[in-house]
Amino acid sequence: MIEQMKILRRVFQTCSGCLALAVGVAGGAAGAVYVMGKLQDELNQPVSTVHEAALAGIKDLDLPVLQDKEDKLSANLESEFADGKHVWIDLDTVADSRTRITIRVGLAGEEVRSRKILDAIKKHLSQPASSAAPFPHLVSFSVSSQP
Repeated sequence: MIEQMKILRRVFQTCSGCLALAVGVAGGAAGAVYVMGKLQDELNQPVSTVHEAALAGIKDLDLPVLQDKEDKLSANLESEFADGKHVWIDLDTVADSRTRITIRVGLAGEEVRSRKILDAIKKHLSQPASSAAPFPHLVSFSVSSQP
């Protein structure tokens, strides 16, 4: 919930009065936010991992990689759709193993295409395996009819 508030506060500060639309807020986890032509999300993976997933996601969509720059704290990818719309993908380290991804399609931005790119990238990010029960606060018990 605190992360949600930080993201929304950042969006509103960046917007300077524009209307921000936060999408995908469910179960206490913030989702991607689309504002001013850019789709932004934070992922619990290091930049290098998200960078690899971004390259794979772009490949899945049959988009060419026009530019690919990466260092230990950030990465920048550029691509282009068949109709000439340019794609910018920026990755920035927020904290250890946490990356902010920003996607923009075209000069004015296209939300649908941006979300499709983000979805393609997320398909290549491994989810940490959880051995814990999905609802740890619930206790399992059985009733026996024998004394």
